[in-house]
Amino acid sequence: MSSVLHVDSAPPYVLTSWKRCQNNGLIPDQPTNDQIISGRKLQEIKQNHTLLLQHAIPLIQRLLPVLKRNQQIILLVNPDGDIIHHEGDPTFASQAQAIQLQTGANWHENRKGTNAIGLALIEKEAMIVEGSQHFFTENHGISCASSPIFSSSGELVGVINISGPPTQDYLSALTLVCLTAERIQTQLLLAEAKLEHSLMLQEWEYTANLLSTPVITMDREQRILRANQSAKKMIGQDCIGKRLEKPHSFFLKTIEDHTSKLWRSIAIHQPVKKKENKSYQFEDIFATCPSILKVKGIAKKAALTDFPLLLLGESGTGKELFAQAIHQQSLRQGQPFIAVNCSAIPDSLVESEFFGYVRGAFTGANTEGSIGKVEAAHEGTLFLDEIGDMSLRAQATLLRVIQEQTITPVGSVHAKPIDVRIIAATHRDLLAEVKAGRFRADLYYRLKGIQILLPPLRKRTDIIELAEHLLERLNISTTSFTLEARALLHTYPWPGNVRELHSVLMNAAFLADGEPIDTCHLQLDEHNLNQIAQPSTCSSLEEMEKETILQTLQLAEGNMSKAAKMLRIGRNTLYRKMKRYQL
Repeated sequence: MSSVLHVDSAPPYVLTSWKRCQNNGLIPDQPTNDQIISGRKLQEIKQNHTLLLQHAIPLIQRLLPVLKRNQQIILLVNPDGDIIHHEGDPTFASQAQAIQLQTGANWHENRKGTNAIGLALIEKEAMIVEGSQHFFTENHGISCASSPIFSSSGELVGVINISGPPTQDYLSALTLVCLTAERIQTQLLLAEAKLEHSLMLQEWEYTANLLSTPVITMDREQRILRANQSAKKMIGQDCIGKRLEKPHSFFLKTIEDHTSKLWRSIAIHQPVKKKENKSYQFEDIFATCPSILKVKGIAKKAALTDFPLLLLGESGTGKELFAQAIHQQSLRQGQPFIAVNCSAIPDSLVESEFFGYVRGAFTGANTEGSIGKVEAAHEGTLFLDEIGDMSLRAQATLLRVIQEQTITPVGSVHAKPIDVRIIAATHRDLLAEVKAGRFRADLYYRLKGIQILLPPLRKRTDIIELAEHLLERLNISTTSFTLEARALLHTYPWPGNVRELHSVLMNAAFLADGEPIDTCHLQLDEHNLNQIAQPSTCSSLEEMEKETILQTLQLAEGNMSKAAKMLRIGRNTLYRKMKRYQL
């Protein structure tokens, strides 16, 4: 047999392959005595391609009558070129074994030169190599037809090959391997779909309670397959198919099928938590309501003084936020802001909490001693929260500090001068407490340098805007309300104020699952809802809606475009509802 390729009759892909073989230093007349893989190593290779073997072998066995009649064999090859299964005509199989065309042999081009298996692996197309077109002379006695096999994602998973004597017509063999490869690909696709279904169930179980949290699912190349509305809002509506740019802000959870061959990464966003000692600025306090804007203006002016400040308002109106903002705007910014919950200090610990103590002051004390809250706030701001709940004994202790501007730690005889600005806050009527004998009048007048009253939420006109702002801060996809929900938000009394609104919105956003929040999502206190239904107030959602429109028209001073914008509805819708309610 000649070792010279007939250039005129050879296909271009064969010529290119020969050049590669020559460049790789292969010599046509030399034997290719590669070691046959067997035993445990072969079993490991087969195990890695269990799914391919499982679906290919039944199809291969259907072709055996044709293959035996044509004196041919069929081979299944993995992406590395290893033959992992072969069947067919026994006579030709014995001849093929002489050139290592058998299970356990590797027929990649860089080992066996030009051949249909190697070319299908490289070119990823169906190939025929006949007789003397093979690079190695010892392979001229065979002809081969091969077709690549691909996964659903387009990844090469193997090659199916038919080989036999060169006297056969290999165009029909090529058709046969192409049809077989397509059937195998279909079987793999169906199997993968079943495994994908299993993964989808796992994914759903894992993310079912994360509806308002940004969650994405990625493939093994870290490309985004799915993203919920919260995630799309954060990383872009066109994120599908792209790679996750900032994976460090996500917690990754890997799920896989029972074969461990198919897997996904679920990425759950982890928002950066605010530091506990982070102080709020005035910019952090949302307000469009005139009354709360007026309060902010007064607080900003008060921040520039060093007078004592008394913040009054119901629980949940944001008294500590204002205290922190005042501190940050004052000349004492950069110095300590120390908050004390006056209702939580037992009488027996008042002196040690406020003044601190020296080493060995009392049994159980820290061996190194401890500074008190007042000294910790030196040159800064001391915020006394819930001052109205302070015991009379503690009030006397605090009054002495304010009057003398000195402290003496427990167990010490040396007084220390201190310089602090006092901001006190309470939900109680302190003047009534003074008259009732529960609060010292002298302390009250010491604290009441500047008095600021924070309005309750029910008296604010920006409830909807505040609600939308809070939803944005929760970083969720739901940021809108139905008109009925807006009406209910306006008329509900909100005894817990902004704190209660925040809690209600968090639950409502979870229930709405990306849809506009409706009245059914607002789980409000039933007792307070019954109060809304009294004759003196709105008795139905329609009346609430009517009242909301009236209030908005007043705020907009009759400007229809402005009112529609405030209500987040179109002007035509507003006209229609005004006509309906005869406004």
